[in-house]
Amino acid sequence: MIKKSLMYLFKRRVMLASLIIVQFTIFGFIINQSLGYSLFWETLFTILSIGVALHVVWKKGKEAYKITWILQVLIFPVYGTLFYIMFNRQTQTKKLQSKLEKLYTLHRKVNPVDEKVLESAKSNYPDYSRLMHYLSHSGHYPVYTDTDTTYYPLGEDFFEAMKEAILEAEDYIFFEFFIVAEGKMWQSMLELMSQKAASGVDVRIMFDDIGSFVTLPSDIVEQLDARGIQTRVYNPFHPIITSSQNNRDHRKILSIDGKVAFTGGVNIADEYINEIERFGHWKDNGIKLVGKGAWGLTLIFLELWETMDSDLTEDSIKTLMPIFNESSEQLSTTFVQPFADSPTDKKNYGEHVFIKLIHAAKESVTIFTPYLILDENLETALMLAAESGVDVKIVTPKKWDKYLVHLTTRSYYKELIESGARIFEYSRGFMHAKTVLIDEEVALVGTINFDYRSLYLHFENAVVLYGGSVIEEIQADIDQTINISEEIKVDSLSESFMSRLTNSILRLFAPLM
Repeated sequence: MIKKSLMYLFKRRVMLASLIIVQFTIFGFIINQSLGYSLFWETLFTILSIGVALHVVWKKGKEAYKITWILQVLIFPVYGTLFYIMFNRQTQTKKLQSKLEKLYTLHRKVNPVDEKVLESAKSNYPDYSRLMHYLSHSGHYPVYTDTDTTYYPLGEDFFEAMKEAILEAEDYIFFEFFIVAEGKMWQSMLELMSQKAASGVDVRIMFDDIGSFVTLPSDIVEQLDARGIQTRVYNPFHPIITSSQNNRDHRKILSIDGKVAFTGGVNIADEYINEIERFGHWKDNGIKLVGKGAWGLTLIFLELWETMDSDLTEDSIKTLMPIFNESSEQLSTTFVQPFADSPTDKKNYGEHVFIKLIHAAKESVTIFTPYLILDENLETALMLAAESGVDVKIVTPKKWDKYLVHLTTRSYYKELIESGARIFEYSRGFMHAKTVLIDEEVALVGTINFDYRSLYLHFENAVVLYGGSVIEEIQADIDQTINISEEIKVDSLSESFMSRLTNSILRLFAPLM
């Protein structure tokens, strides 16, 4: 059975790749033939390339993207122009955003911002009051109290906690991950979820098609359906060149009855729990919310699920909302604020939260990230913080998973270090955690990388944690991780002409990585 599935996956992969190559070949042949025999076509594409370049300049967006596209269009007027037109066909994206806007309106009715909790959080953490207000009122991501939080410094710990929570499910299990791969981790969770589905628990599984393209059998939807599990494959991959294929569901959420929820960097594959070795020891992390904050992550799951489901009403969403025991005393000293980011709007919540956190820092900024591919805004924020005397520390992987991306990450080291920041590479292997800690007071844990894809192209999510013992747990993990990481010094970075030229070229095309 496994052999048969692998053969099918291989065939499917080859077939889709072949169809894409055929498209490029046909375009290339037609264009070359036309240009070789007709001044008309050559003139037409020259005019088109100028028009596209002007459109890029006029269109709202990141300057880095604009420069990259303009260069491609002007250097390769034919192919660059065609690529731009194909990659910027946004019909599907606009339809998706329209659906999401309707769902956001529904969710606001079901889960209004509690102004009393918001004001209490602002009073306790005044330096972050503007961030709280921004996420609450611009994004409608409320601040929650009465939420216990637990931090897991490794995927192995996170995995065990998720299994324990699944066993306690009574009403529903909502499961959303970018990568799901066959192996010990997936099989263990699948068996538990299947048992729960058989006992009447509503189990819903959603995964990204690209993320799980070669890691699951071809008939996985049918297999899960036979187990009584509802399944959605987000944004199925088609052999048609279009920008919508860039918009992947990179979120990681597990919600149990809306009362317990998990998120972090961990996907469902055995390297994340170090069951198998891939790029050395895999350093990841996660967070568990128990209480009202878990409902915030549950609604983020429902956002994408509902775009692929039948239209849900306000009442049907309310039936999923758990009943929380009202208490006159706060159950935890931590305030939590789960939020999400979507590539279909212009808000860029991930980037904005990063920048506001960095600007709020008085003493220290510590970042865990697998990729460090910064636009001007984030790079300036980090350098300004370091030059202002803030202790900026960034931990990236020593062992890379994508060579060009790792080279591009290292191209930012010199300027950051010279501004006063300290860069470390996780010596034991691959750093996959996505964490920010500010002044040992406020932290962010989630799925968002410091790169263009996470910040502008993917669906992402994270939780901002204001105070409480969870901050001490994160700080302890940071201290331990830095102790076993290698600090990078400027004199260890290559200053050769070829190295500087390569870095400049890589950073120029970084928005497309």
